[in-house]
Amino acid sequence: MVEKCISGFFLLILNPFGYKKDYIESKTFYEKRKGERFLEDRELIRRIQSGQKEYLNEIAEKYYDDIYYFCCYQTGSREDAYDLAQETFLRFIRYAEHYRYSNLKGYLLTIAMNLCRSYFHGTGRTRTVIGAGEHIEANGAGQGGPAVREEAETGGRELDTTAQAIEVMEQSRLLTEALMKLPDMQREAVLLHHFYGYKNREIAHMTGASCATVKSRVNQGLGKLQQLLNREDFYE
Repeated sequence: MVEKCISGFFLLILNPFGYKKDYIESKTFYEKRKGERFLEDRELIRRIQSGQKEYLNEIAEKYYDDIYYFCCYQTGSREDAYDLAQETFLRFIRYAEHYRYSNLKGYLLTIAMNLCRSYFHGTGRTRTVIGAGEHIEANGAGQGGPAVREEAETGGRELDTTAQAIEVMEQSRLLTEALMKLPDMQREAVLLHHFYGYKNREIAHMTGASCATVKSRVNQGLGKLQQLLNREDFYE
């Protein structure tokens, strides 16, 4: 049951809230090319390593959300996640000419993962839980968010999407709080497996752990999530 719920609620509680636009257009990156589709990663890397540095911007735009969401769930803070996402891409830019891997997103997530670990070990900060209320407020009236009342005809009845959104936000809050209570390694494994869709052997390669260890972390993490959510009547 918990496995089916996780993926659907991850994106509801976390939202870049405009950070992506500010980040991509910051002076850190090169001029954005308009009207072009994303190239395959292999071609992007080939062009970057041949001196076409403007394609670094395309990689940042293509994978920013993935990195930002991951850092959000690792830190519990949008501000810290924003800083760590920036640092992730800055480090990639620094060593892009030496990149030799086949999974670019996985490589970026590995950088982000190591930065998150170092960040908390080095600063002594503790993780906080992002509140569901922030999501509702940021996506409120005038922005097409869940706080906007929409009317839809279904069998002659009108549906109040605001009430539905509040219920979903409450479930999202409970899921977020439960995830933040997991041990770091278990939360990391659950995120990579269920949110990003990586197989155990891929996570093992990214984290340096064995496949058996990764499998154990995922299963233990899901088990603890199940227990925590059961206490809150998550499935009622």
